[in-house]
Amino acid sequence: MSATGGTPPMATAVRAVVGTVALLDLIFCMTRLYIRKFVRNAFGVDDYFVIIALIWVLFFAALSIALTFYGIGYHQDDIPLEKLPNMQYAVYISLCTYLFVACSVKISVVIFIMRVFPTNFIRYYGFGIIAFMVLLTISGEVPLIFQCKPVRAAYDKTVPGYKCFTPDTLFDIEMYQGVLMFFIDIAIITMPIPTIWKLQMPIQRRLSIIGVFSLGLVACAVGLARLPTLVYQKNITDFTYAGATPLIWLNMEFGLALVTGSLPSMRVLLRSLPGFGSANKTSSKTRSQEWSSNNDQAKYPLGNQNRWSKKPLGRNINLETFESLASESQERIVHTHPPGYI
Repeated sequence: MSATGGTPPMATAVRAVVGTVALLDLIFCMTRLYIRKFVRNAFGVDDYFVIIALIWVLFFAALSIALTFYGIGYHQDDIPLEKLPNMQYAVYISLCTYLFVACSVKISVVIFIMRVFPTNFIRYYGFGIIAFMVLLTISGEVPLIFQCKPVRAAYDKTVPGYKCFTPDTLFDIEMYQGVLMFFIDIAIITMPIPTIWKLQMPIQRRLSIIGVFSLGLVACAVGLARLPTLVYQKNITDFTYAGATPLIWLNMEFGLALVTGSLPSMRVLLRSLPGFGSANKTSSKTRSQEWSSNNDQAKYPLGNQNRWSKKPLGRNINLETFESLASESQERIVHTHPPGYI
């Protein structure tokens, strides 16, 4: 589409980065799901939400790559006029779906935390974040979907007598949503920290578990870096080129959040590979037998929990371990139950 007939570096960058992140998402999420289903035999609601989030993320990645074939990443003057309607329609679809992608990813992480830490505090905290995300998604997508009257004018400027939001208004909407999502990310990352800190375990172990969940700060940093690039909405002279950078950041934000949520399962797979876990196989069995007869020393109580955390969020939750989160040991964190609990 360019004057020289080649693909500009920005379009190539979008395809390379988005494609790489999508591939990593697929690998990490499928590995996580395999471990949860066949290794731990504890497939739960959070895993189903990961599947939904992965589908949304891969869809958005495919849409982002498709946009580069219609003009995103190219300078606007180099795009043939016949390509613009398809590009405008694809951009409109991306605006109408990106909050749904963000919502599915964040909810999958929240439900994962709710499964691992089934306490009343986490329960109410988690449901509060989920409710807020659903409201933000619905209320945020309405003005983006109906940004023009008639709606078709959002991607077809040949419609007579149309009225649309100004570029400044669209910028304000996206900036407002971006800031809110950043603070939601912070709320999700800090969600399990008070509960972890109350665990009766060495401080080094607690800090290491907090460190695993704090890897989500990388996704937060990417989301923060995206905010200044939203000024592309005001760039009416070269919208197609300016819009490529925030598209890269957005895909990285979604992808890193999914990868971070799946990382805790990776150590389980690593220890099952030759050379990583076989050396400790015998000693692990011996330690497991010792700990089975001395649960008070081997298990860290998490505190009281209600029945809601059991059946809805997967089987064998009371045997959920943090061996894949914190250390090489076989020590387990289990949840204490009220008297008479079955």
